Amino acid sequence: MENVVLYPFNKITQGIFRFRDLTDFNVTAVVDFVLHKGCDVGELIEGAAAGIPITDNIEEAFRSANTLILNDPGTSFGNNEGVYGEFNLKELWRVLVLAAHEHNIRIISVHEILDQNTLQWLEENQIIIDIDEQIPDRLVSRMVDEYAFPSPTDEITTYLNYFELDTKIKTYNQRICKVGIFATRGCLGKFTAQMSLFRELKKAGEKVRTIITEPTASLFNQPGGDIMKFIARRPLNQYPYYINAAVRDAENDGCDFIILSGQGSLLPNENFIIAATKISYLRAFSPDLTVLIAGYDDDEQIRDSLDILRIYGNGSRSFAILIPDKYEVDFGQYEFKTHEEMERRKQEIRSRFDVDHVECVLDIGKLTSELIKHRKSISQ
Repeated sequence: MENVVLYPFNKITQGIFRFRDLTDFNVTAVVDFVLHKGCDVGELIEGAAAGIPITDNIEEAFRSANTLILNDPGTSFGNNEGVYGEFNLKELWRVLVLAAHEHNIRIISVHEILDQNTLQWLEENQIIIDIDEQIPDRLVSRMVDEYAFPSPTDEITTYLNYFELDTKIKTYNQRICKVGIFATRGCLGKFTAQMSLFRELKKAGEKVRTIITEPTASLFNQPGGDIMKFIARRPLNQYPYYINAAVRDAENDGCDFIILSGQGSLLPNENFIIAATKISYLRAFSPDLTVLIAGYDDDEQIRDSLDILRIYGNGSRSFAILIPDKYEVDFGQYEFKTHEEMERRKQEIRSRFDVDHVECVLDIGKLTSELIKHRKSISQ
């Protein structure tokens, strides 16, 4: 994988592009049949041209490529049902994939392809799509070996045996500095904050690893933490132990920091299992420092989130509250906040909440030296 074309242009693509310096491949083009055709990706995301076009011309996109990375499984998913039908994206996806196959371009999908009609079409055309693995085998093996999960004899015995595991888990991961990034709701910039901090710590000479819950972890050569990817392989009740094993693996490799970005909102919803899982992996990660990302009218949610982090986050220190510079208001459409709006909101948060730092998501790198100072203090 050297020269890569991405499809389509969405927040996943934007994340891969924004942090392309942390990958070992080159992005040469983005194919999209809906948004920003004819634009340069760099101008849209970074404000400066990068020579990487967004195009609906497949032949042009594949001119120097050897890999196509799909972050779309070929059928409507998420919140794009209307867009999928309006632009006939199911058929265009097949045109794109068939063209890649005919050009002998390797095709990778970051999502599982589950639609039976799509799978049948791929088989009929002898097209192979590699599904990007997110949960490393070595970490699953480490989890199974170290925690020796009880056999599922009966639910009561299994329930009681997990108390022994929880006692064992507390003796691990004492030296590495664990930074948890969470949010009052989804799509506020957790991945951007995580990877920005990851990049800046690396630049500062720190040995750092990050657990990525977006479906792109292996593209950055980092362990994945997507719950859906995990439960496709192992029982859900083992997920918190997997997170702990990932931290232990980083510590044993001599890492100074590990960064975890939570999945979705930190706040629980009505589903008991999902709510319990959020608390469980927060406890298993046991952050030393937490960063909370919040919206512009989320004061009540901030209070609730800070309480959850204090109670279930190992008494971790609330290091910073971040605010986004933009909101997604429709498919690929954003409302940008002005400098004055961001400064006003930061001042409101400073006056209402007791945290060390308040910054924009894009400015988390400013906190790198403070994080290093804190790590040195806890390692002494």
